[in-house]
Amino acid sequence: MNGGDPIMLPSAPRGVLLISGWRRAGKTTLLLRLREAALGAGLTVGGFLSPERSHNGEKVGIDLLDVATGERVSLATVGGEGAVRTGHYTFDPAALDAGLRFARAGQDADVYFVDELGPLELVRGEGWASVIPLIGARRSADRGLSLVVVRPELIDAARQRLDLPAGSPVVEINEATRQALSAALEAWISG
Repeated sequence: MNGGDPIMLPSAPRGVLLISGWRRAGKTTLLLRLREAALGAGLTVGGFLSPERSHNGEKVGIDLLDVATGERVSLATVGGEGAVRTGHYTFDPAALDAGLRFARAGQDADVYFVDELGPLELVRGEGWASVIPLIGARRSADRGLSLVVVRPELIDAARQRLDLPAGSPVVEINEATRQALSAALEAWISG
């Protein structure tokens, strides 16, 4: 599902929907909008989002947002040294633990957010890798909708780790399609 293809969504927001796009495409912004749509529709929300933290227009880190409570903590900073690193980010182990806490607390929500499963989880089995079985349990129990962010290069790894079929739905977001995708997904979640 991308800008050139019609969005083919199930009649009800259920199962696992992968959200993908390149860096700064608007994945987290889309999920923030979908969180508001779900809350506006009277649905419960759980899990976590990872909005960027900027200073003077420059990305300096990533925060972690508990979608159920609004609690926000610093997740990662650009550069630095630490035990948990990927790319050019150093992650705060306490914030990774907070993400697991947010994920566990929200696993019974109508709409479950995981932003994001990256190389740390899908390749190295670290970070929030223990969230993967929570998503699987939700899927097995037919418990609401799980929105899971993955980068395009990790879609196949995400499908494999989440035990999703090869053709399972992926919403691909980019600058040209993000407004239309947001409107369609907000309407779908709102019912």
